[in-house]
Amino acid sequence: QNIWTFFAKESSQNALVAVLHHFVQAGQHKRANAQQRVYALHAAGLYFLLLEIPGSVANQLFHQVMFDRCLHTLTKSWPQEPDLVRKRKKMHTRSSQTRARRNRKKGKPRRNGNMEEILEEEEEEEDCENVYFSTEDILQVRNSIFLLLKNFLRLLSKFSLKEKPECMRNCLQVFVEMTRFEPAVYELEFSAATNINKAKYIPELAYHGLRLLCSPLHGAEDKILRSVFHRILNVILMVESGVGSRHTVLAITSAVISARNQAIKFISSIVDELKEVVFPVLRILLQHICAKVPDKADYRTYAAQALVNLLNKLPCAEFADFIAWLYKFSLNTKIAYRVFALDVALALLDMPEKSLDSSLSLDHQKFLKHKFLVQVMVFGRCSDKAPVVRSKALSSLAHCLEMKAGTTLESI
Repeated sequence: QNIWTFFAKESSQNALVAVLHHFVQAGQHKRANAQQRVYALHAAGLYFLLLEIPGSVANQLFHQVMFDRCLHTLTKSWPQEPDLVRKRKKMHTRSSQTRARRNRKKGKPRRNGNMEEILEEEEEEEDCENVYFSTEDILQVRNSIFLLLKNFLRLLSKFSLKEKPECMRNCLQVFVEMTRFEPAVYELEFSAATNINKAKYIPELAYHGLRLLCSPLHGAEDKILRSVFHRILNVILMVESGVGSRHTVLAITSAVISARNQAIKFISSIVDELKEVVFPVLRILLQHICAKVPDKADYRTYAAQALVNLLNKLPCAEFADFIAWLYKFSLNTKIAYRVFALDVALALLDMPEKSLDSSLSLDHQKFLKHKFLVQVMVFGRCSDKAPVVRSKALSSLAHCLEMKAGTTLESI
């Protein structure tokens, strides 16, 4: 008997979705215990399983709110560290109180909204207390997340999100968050032909999900690639994901560096596979790395290395075009931009010089040479009006002198 006929006769379709929604919602609450979280993950998995059945959309089983709620179970069912939650709440509360004091000093009336926010935060903080999970509980939730994610990927291979842009955005957000879920012991391999049944780690499945979203089934490849690269930028820069232009930097730990390296490798695999299609999108990503890198020495160094690794994926013509853009970037009025351009120049000097392409004009060929990096981009900044940039340029020049590469020494 057809399942949709059965649901129509019994009028139980909406009731089933309502029951599943109840379990999902209960498991996402901050005070939910391990069992409730596992039930939520299983309920979400059952909903995705129903969506796999042909005719689910025609029979109105798909609801965007329910779909998104089940999707976010992947991240919201994972217990957060109480200390981290409390710390963030306190910091946010202090900032709210500071704003309130400033407003009073300026003669502005006190808003009840600020007090309401503080009270809500205190209630949420109380919610986070007295919820403890054993190692066995954590493992059970983790394995349930892994199973749900694997089932969801099976759905994505046949269920199109082309006409569901909001669902697509949420999928991208969740997948990118999951890439940092846990460190992988072995080197992850990225390919469209990856067998997810052999996967052992959640980030491995998350990257496979991102790759699935780039397929024509879910929309225009170019547009989706832009969204994927935009989302994954924060992983490369080692900053927290979030809304807005300002992001908090993450502590540079082995797990964060591992996630960054995996992100770079994932993008490299896409470039190797799609070639010309992805070159314009990769260029935009490289420009965003330059513009959004945190203004801290260690983060700049890691970002410059990532940029150079990805830049080397471009052919000579595109490579030269980007170096030309980078030179203009190095003349920007923002000091941080000029400093980072020097970091990139140093990272490029650590790499072998690009082979000259005779098809390029002489004006473009110069951008492939270390001579341009040393004599123009590094030495040219030694007389910068900003002391920070001058200091950086001089130390960079000293570093060039220590290099053993013949082309670099010859340029000096």
